[in-house]
Amino acid sequence: MKRTHKLLALTLAAGMLSFLQACQKDDGFISQSGVELKKGKASANCANPERTFYSSAQSIGNGRAQAWVTENRDGEPVSAGLTISAGALYKLPDETTGLVLEFPKGKGRNFYTFVMLDWNPQGHEPPQIYGLPHFDVHFYIIPDEERLAMTPDKIGEFENLPGSGYVPAGYFRGPGFVPFMGVHWLDGTSPELHGATFTKTFIWGSYDGEFVFWEPMLTRDYLLTHPNDLVDIPQPATYKRDGWYPQKYEISYSKYGNKFIIALRDLQFRQGQ
Repeated sequence: MKRTHKLLALTLAAGMLSFLQACQKDDGFISQSGVELKKGKASANCANPERTFYSSAQSIGNGRAQAWVTENRDGEPVSAGLTISAGALYKLPDETTGLVLEFPKGKGRNFYTFVMLDWNPQGHEPPQIYGLPHFDVHFYIIPDEERLAMTPDKIGEFENLPGSGYVPAGYFRGPGFVPFMGVHWLDGTSPELHGATFTKTFIWGSYDGEFVFWEPMLTRDYLLTHPNDLVDIPQPATYKRDGWYPQKYEISYSKYGNKFIIALRDLQFRQGQ
């Protein structure tokens, strides 16, 4: 009898260990949001029908970055994000550096495909506005192979702009286009466009008639203030393709894990037209 009880206890312990491991994040990152932490809420746990899935971590600076997508019980995405460890803000390279982090295959209905994280130590054009050291975080909904096919000679595709009904209120096209990335659309209400120092903004990106990426853009100095921002995203009248589109974006710091979260939040399904 004692032996039976001992075997049962060992079996239960092993099961509990597997259960706990299933709830933990890969590569040492914790999936809890800094915004939600300050509200006293957990973003993911085993009692919650929402589940978060992670890419492999990649090194940047003195830290790491990792993409993730959170889906509901029906497999629909509710959030897509990037976690950067605090050490990633230090020992960054002196030249422009980019990482591509693919979302886990088959998760979140495969709507968001990858995150492209760019570090711009000298900023970029126009230098009088965006010349500060900053990160560009591009959330794409097309395969990376299609992005890499955006060669400089594809002028017709770059200049094929989305119709006005697909452009969110207050946004306008930025100058030119960026090969292997797309056409950038700026928020006309962003403070840096009206004389303020650039800290953060939210970009929409198009190619060949539709929007294909969404981009929080943020300075290193802004991240060092340990922000806790959840910002509404202006919405267009309609979308080109069926999908789950962000109503808000988050940039926050979490003491729990000593990390930063850059995420598209409150994803809502919209039917394409």
